[in-house]
Amino acid sequence: MAALLSEADIQRVVRNFYQEVQTDDVLAPMFALKIGPEDWAAHMDHIADFWSSIFLKTARFKGNPMLKHAALPGLTPAHFNRWLALFKDVSARTLKPEQAKAMQTMAENIGQSLQMGLAFNYEKHGDLDHPFKDYGLRRPP
Repeated sequence: MAALLSEADIQRVVRNFYQEVQTDDVLAPMFALKIGPEDWAAHMDHIADFWSSIFLKTARFKGNPMLKHAALPGLTPAHFNRWLALFKDVSARTLKPEQAKAMQTMAENIGQSLQMGLAFNYEKHGDLDHPFKDYGLRRPP
């Protein structure tokens, strides 16, 4: 059985998506905190490895997305919402419907997991009033 996505499909989505991220009013400033103009090609390759590891089981991705996101000052659910909306739009324009749906579903699951992890990180340090409290397990008294 052939894979739902090819390396070329993944590369197209990643390139198209991050070209738009770089000019997005909400996302560009957040990404600029960690990715300089000269670093975008390497970042896109790294993210393509991430998606390839998920869909093609290549195991090329090395890294810890939770730690990377936890290190971003000012990151909020609004950034995740915008990221997902843009990702859905780009993947829908770039891929066949069944391919786009598979990537979109995975992106939704990953985004939710990251936000839950960020909430847990805040709460394990006693901060119950944080941007990701809607994803947290503890509730203020």
